[in-house]
Amino acid sequence: MGYSAEVVKSVRDMFEKKRADAENLSVLHLNEVALKNSEILSINKALSLTGLMIYEAAIKGPEGLEERIEKIKRENHVLIEAKQQLLCGLGYPEDYLDIKYSCDKCNDTGYEGINMCSCMKKALVKEAYAQSGLGKFLKSQTFKTFDLSFYEEGEEREQMAAILEKAKKYVSDFGKPDKDSNLLFVGTTGLGKTHITTAIAKGVIDKAYGVVYDSAQNIIRAFENEHFEKDEKASREVQRYFDCDLLIIDDLGTEFRNSFTQSCIYNLLNTRINAGKCMIISTNIDSTSKLRETYDDRIFSRLIGSFRHFKFVGKDIRIAKMKNGTK
Repeated sequence: MGYSAEVVKSVRDMFEKKRADAENLSVLHLNEVALKNSEILSINKALSLTGLMIYEAAIKGPEGLEERIEKIKRENHVLIEAKQQLLCGLGYPEDYLDIKYSCDKCNDTGYEGINMCSCMKKALVKEAYAQSGLGKFLKSQTFKTFDLSFYEEGEEREQMAAILEKAKKYVSDFGKPDKDSNLLFVGTTGLGKTHITTAIAKGVIDKAYGVVYDSAQNIIRAFENEHFEKDEKASREVQRYFDCDLLIIDDLGTEFRNSFTQSCIYNLLNTRINAGKCMIISTNIDSTSKLRETYDDRIFSRLIGSFRHFKFVGKDIRIAKMKNGTK
């Protein structure tokens, strides 16, 4: 599916504004200089007709075309030199009237011909990061910064190393037809579930897929606001939960549970599963029996049958990091 419509629109609007700002600044500079010497206007107008002159030269036929183009180039060179001399004489730099786009490759259009410019690709990734819900964690919580030394040597560390490798493979396989679609991360607080999900989110976003991360509490709140308050903003947020390529639900089990919230969770899980859309859920509910006690049979069935389960083990890493003076 790729980045959401909101991400794409935000970036396109940003590029249109950058381009317009650069062009408007050039016009302001021209008007400023013209007040001091109106000859600049005449030269600029003559230079602006270059494209038309080349077109007229071309439609006269191939015979003598090279000479006609060279003549236009020579005339342009004379005009440019004259403009630069006038600008320098008035105390301005030679390029004062040039349009200064932030990207020389695409002139802030976002495209080089029919191909997307690298600057727009970077902007899309940055905006997708911003709209994912993960914020600053995307910089600090990566696969490279996941430190296995906080887990005890032996079976514990081996289990967490295996989860780390499976998470990396999930990213590399994302988008393939036979990929693992849904993961359930189980374990008590502070064992690295959020770190791994954030690292996965970053990798998936970098592959140009849309990711939304939110807590179960916030997701339920959005459903409530949409249903009971008829809140348009909440409605858009709820739609993002259904539409994104990867939905990450954090802290499932901490939300207030009643028939409405259970219905919302079931609807979200079932709709995404039926549509083949990927999910990662993390929960502190660390046993199948507790999971069955917490949710009705429909939700339990999908959590058991449609997700690969990964058990996080160890001691609270956050406390260990605080003792070591790390973050």
